[in-house]
Amino acid sequence: MRIVTILVTMLVLIPLTSSGFTGGGIISNAQAASACSGDWQPVVWNETIQRVAEVPFQNSYNDYYYEEDYYYEDGDMKPPESDNNNQDDYPLSPEQPYMYQNNWQNNVLTPLAEDYSTFMKIGNDSVGALRLNLSSNHRTTICVTLTHIIDDEIVPAFGDVYLMTTSQYDSYTQSYSRSHSSYDWWGDVEESFKNIPPEWRSFDILGWRTFRDAHEYENMDEVVMSVSLDAPEIYNNLFGGSNWEDFYVVVDTWDNSHDSDAEAPNKIVNADVSIVTTLRSFILPPWTVSIAFLGIVGCMMIAPIIVNRKYMGAGLAPKQEELVPLLEIPPPIVYETQTKAIPPMPEQLLPPPIQ
Repeated sequence: MRIVTILVTMLVLIPLTSSGFTGGGIISNAQAASACSGDWQPVVWNETIQRVAEVPFQNSYNDYYYEEDYYYEDGDMKPPESDNNNQDDYPLSPEQPYMYQNNWQNNVLTPLAEDYSTFMKIGNDSVGALRLNLSSNHRTTICVTLTHIIDDEIVPAFGDVYLMTTSQYDSYTQSYSRSHSSYDWWGDVEESFKNIPPEWRSFDILGWRTFRDAHEYENMDEVVMSVSLDAPEIYNNLFGGSNWEDFYVVVDTWDNSHDSDAEAPNKIVNADVSIVTTLRSFILPPWTVSIAFLGIVGCMMIAPIIVNRKYMGAGLAPKQEELVPLLEIPPPIVYETQTKAIPPMPEQLLPPPIQ
């Protein structure tokens, strides 16, 4: 009986104690840390990986002009030149125009099934990102190391690394544009929503979040993350239709709306990014997660009932009769005796008569 009680108690405590190790990523990080080396293949840009960026001198919120603001040069009508859109005024911005212009023209990328290693330079107060097409048949490990140069020496740089889907990255870039626009009241509104609880983040139309609310690594110089998809990431619209979701590995060097993020370093940050894919031999269908969760919840509901029943029945013994002795006086016991005649004593044995 004690063995059954101990086993049931362990069944209840195992899900509670194991969640801190699997959900927090301690085990997954340990596995991913040993998988940052691979058989590197050459990157075919815009076919396997696309490089995108957000820079402070290219703000879509300030790129609206009226017809009288345009001017003609060599027979072509061009928008007015703005001091805010001049890269020469930002010496700490090494990004090329193809990275931050025409970002909406995204080609279909090949699903990642090989190992790649690349290098990015991210300017101060900017965003550098790699657009990827993660394969659900592979476990993908992404390693990012941040450095910058001080006095001709390479030293670690502290920044923020995020993993986002397409829709999440769009919300993130909108936050960046609002923060760098001339409309300062947008930043105040977003600042008031930054401490929203995690369970309500999906209803925050002004904020942004990362993939699975877990892949955000802030104020760090080295990051290792591992991702395994149950199925291709597809966003289903509430009004019908679906959108394919790519993934973005984001290196953040600006002071975003999060409290725990790193400040702008005032230097150019170098990011070494390694992407290692491992073929998954056995993939469970997504509905097994619901079945497993239902089984755990059912065991947790039944276990207290079993323990309580064993506890209540621990002191009971089989029913016994006449546990208390009777107080009635029993009737006396009559013993039957058999009498025999005693023969007379012989005369010679009789004592002499008294004179």
